Formats: sequence, structure tokens, C-alpha cells
Amino acid sequence: MRKTIQVEFKNPLGIFNLDDFSYLYNDKELKRIAEDSSLYFILQRPCLIFRNIKCSTKFLTGEISQPLTGINIKFQLPLYQKDVIETENISNIELQLCYNKSLKNEENLNDFIDVIIIKIPEEKDFTKLITPDRILRSHYNKNWIVNIKGETKKLLEFDVKYIGHSVKQFIAKRIENHSNIQRILTTSLPIQKGMQISKELCICLLEINDILEAKTISPNDYGSENNSNLLKLPNEESIYYDAEKAYINFFSKSKNNLLENKDLYASYPKGTNGLFDEKYENIIYNIQDEITLKYGDKELNNKNVIYVNRKLKTVEKK
Repeated sequence: MRKTIQVEFKNPLGIFNLDDFSYLYNDKELKRIAEDSSLYFILQRPCLIFRNIKCSTKFLTGEISQPLTGINIKFQLPLYQKDVIETENISNIELQLCYNKSLKNEENLNDFIDVIIIKIPEEKDFTKLITPDRILRSHYNKNWIVNIKGETKKLLEFDVKYIGHSVKQFIAKRIENHSNIQRILTTSLPIQKGMQISKELCICLLEINDILEAKTISPNDYGSENNSNLLKLPNEESIYYDAEKAYINFFSKSKNNLLENKDLYASYPKGTNGLFDEKYENIIYNIQDEITLKYGDKELNNKNVIYVNRKLKTVEKK
């Protein structure tokens, strides 16, 4: 029997810097949204901020800026729509603005906003956290109706720092207590001089969105396995373990760079607790979100896949 499996991952939560994630950790929605995420990337990118925020009775408008590069785009977000404010004509919306203290020496501090928190006082449990990345992601995924003017591609490019899994533990708890992340926080330098490193280090959580499997079965295969086993997919834990190794193996082969991961899985695709025992000839992984992951001379986006050829023991981008 010959087998090929393709796994598509998606980011259910959006990308958040470590500061924002520490706020989200206590958000009751996080567990609901991210409970199926068991693979994560720690990324770094020059920080994004809001500028010139204005809120009318129907729209939130402003700019998303990357101070280091000078990139600036404009956005307009209709407030009354699914997953923003679903009850129309709220008269007393509260807007809380969180400022980036690293930019305290810049002029017009009120323009340097990290996070926008929307609250409705009469609905005690209503809190909507909006970040620049959430605006960009919702625009590309068409989760929200949001109008954007300007080129956004460079804003969605990230440097890969670390790749991990959290199969046995809720992923937010894993990240909060992870010694490797604390080490990265204390040893990494910011891209923008004077910037807090926790504003540049970001978290991308990934969950399985779809699994496709192709099998060529000969009559002899039925003698060794029953019909149900022939059609059975591997468990998701094995997929997450294997995907972590595949991505680490791919990025760790970049020239003149070293991932923060201590184990680089040089012998992959051979290994334990992954898909090695499933005897797939080819394993294919891709991430559907509109982001570009960079590491040295390696680069991946949603138009690429990681292609694992077990016979040749190769892990390549295609």
C-alpha cells in the first residue's frame, strides 16, 4: 500500500505579540477559540501600531503603521457586524486605548496605540480586543468587512525564532510557563532600537484545518489489515508531533542561522511519536493564512507547502 497525507493548518486566533497575549491569557474566549491548537511558532517582526484612531457611531477608522519601515496604511472598520458588535445602535460604546511605552519619546504619543479595547458598559461581559494584526487578518480571511488602503504584504512578514507543540497541555498555559520563551525574551535583541522585545516577539497558534489522504491499495493489503484500518486516519497528536519536526527540520537547514530550538531533528522523517510508523511515502504540510515566514534563506507563505519524501529523506518547499 502506498500512502500520501496532506495536512492544512490555520491560525484561529490571529497573531499577537507577547504583551497582548499576556492580556489574552485571562480572556475566557481564548480557550474556546484556541482549544484545538497544538502547534505554535514564536516569530519576530518590527512592531505595528495604530495611529489617528477615530470612532463614530458606525465606524472605527485610523491607520496601521510600522514605525521602523515607515509603512502606513489606512483602514475603516464598520462596528456593527458579526464578531465585532453584533447588537446594532449601541449608544455608549467605550474605547480604551493602550499605548506603546517604548515610543514615549516620540511626538504625539496618542498616535502610538498598541491595542484598542471596545467595551459596552451595559453588557458587562462584552470586551473586544482589536490589534493591528487582527484588522489585517480579518481583512484577508474576510471574517470582517474592513476597508484597507495601502500595501500590506511587508506588514505580514515574520522571522521565525522558535517552533513548538503543546499536545498534552492547553497551549496558552504551555506558552505562559515555557522556559524557552523566557530565554528568548531575555536573550533576543529588538529589531528596532529601544523597542521592548515583547512588542516584537509574536505568537502564531496553529490548528489542523483539513486532512487529505491518498492511498493505493492492492488486493494483498486486505490480508494484513481489516478494511476499517485501511481507511483510518492517524490521530491528531501524531500529526502535530510530526509537523513540529518537519518545520524545524526545514528552517534549521537555513544558511548561517540557528533556530532557538535545541533539538533540530536532523534524522527526520525518521523518528518516534510522529508519522514514521504510519509508513507514508509523502507528507505535505501547509499553512493557509496570509503570512510569510522567513528564516535566513528559507521562506514560506500560503502558496508553498512543506513536502516530505520519506524514501529520499528530504524536507523541501514546493
